[in-house]
Amino acid sequence: MKIAVSVGDVNGINLELLAQNHNEICKFCEPFYFIHENLLNEALNILNLEIKNANLVLFKRAKNYEFKHIKTTNNFNIFSFSSPLSFEANEKFHIKAGAIDKDSGLYSFLSFEAATNFVRQNYAEVLVTLAINKKAWELGGINFKGHTDALRYFFKKEAIMMLGCTELFVGLFSEHVPLCEVSKRIKFKKLSKFLYDFYKETKFKKIGVLAFNPHASDNGVIGGKEENEIIKAIEFVNAFLNFEKSKILKNKNFDDFFKKSLKNSELKEEFIQKFKTKKNVYLSYPLVADTAFTKANLKKCNRLVAMYHDLALAPLKALYFEKSINISLNLPIIRVSVDHGTAFDKAYKNMKINSKSYLEAVKFGIKLAKTKNAMKKS
Repeated sequence: MKIAVSVGDVNGINLELLAQNHNEICKFCEPFYFIHENLLNEALNILNLEIKNANLVLFKRAKNYEFKHIKTTNNFNIFSFSSPLSFEANEKFHIKAGAIDKDSGLYSFLSFEAATNFVRQNYAEVLVTLAINKKAWELGGINFKGHTDALRYFFKKEAIMMLGCTELFVGLFSEHVPLCEVSKRIKFKKLSKFLYDFYKETKFKKIGVLAFNPHASDNGVIGGKEENEIIKAIEFVNAFLNFEKSKILKNKNFDDFFKKSLKNSELKEEFIQKFKTKKNVYLSYPLVADTAFTKANLKKCNRLVAMYHDLALAPLKALYFEKSINISLNLPIIRVSVDHGTAFDKAYKNMKINSKSYLEAVKFGIKLAKTKNAMKKS
């Protein structure tokens, strides 16, 4: 299986991860690295590392798509991939170990955009993204707040960010937004659509939704308007999913029907009255967030949705930082990523770099692709 790897910020640990794990990854897939030969060679020289038989994709801006083999050297199979990019690609700069830099920031974005186009054109089945620095993107003239934000724009779809590992997965209703904005976003229609899409993408059997306020508002003592919206969304989505499973209607476009029912209060209430049961996908009430991550409670429910970024990711990374990964849901392509940053403080110092997240991301992406292929055949 072919995968496309965007190399992230070359001033961080990404190229060391790439080089150290190349042979291992090649045991179960064929990676195509979106990086120019001169930059990879510079990194390998600094690190005193070597890789052989690596596919390098030299990306450039063009109106039309074109993918072709250029040459084979002692270490590399070098390809060229032309596609519509936001900017011209410039590889003529030098690595600045551990530095936040506009050149590496722009290059990391274009590596990502080109790799996305590569998968979009079916030259590979999985997109794997290595870590970027958001400030470097900003310095390079990139307005997106991260990979997921850019993917929404590329595909005009509401991409969902999910992070975790087998032991614990969390979906984020909001990601890289200021906390003062989160409360404004927690509204019945928007949250219902998110919960519906999240289930359709994951097919998790039991999902808990974390409350927004401390102690889930203590019955309205500490805020509570957000919990009211959450409860209404959970109730409706559970009822609609039960309606789908009832198979009363055959060959129905349920996505369109779901959107219609969100706008029709009478239809919404009808679903709730007729299909409200105790056997639901989502737990009926928001979970108190400060106890949801205890060992005892995770045994009961380890598939969660959080209203904002740090509410879920602080405990996730405390528990499973080394092996957790980032997955983009609700897109026409499969995209997985490491769940860590560029680690500028460790870059090019020959320090011990943990590869678990990178390897887990690649393996999980391949697993998703195989599942997707099997579903197409069935």
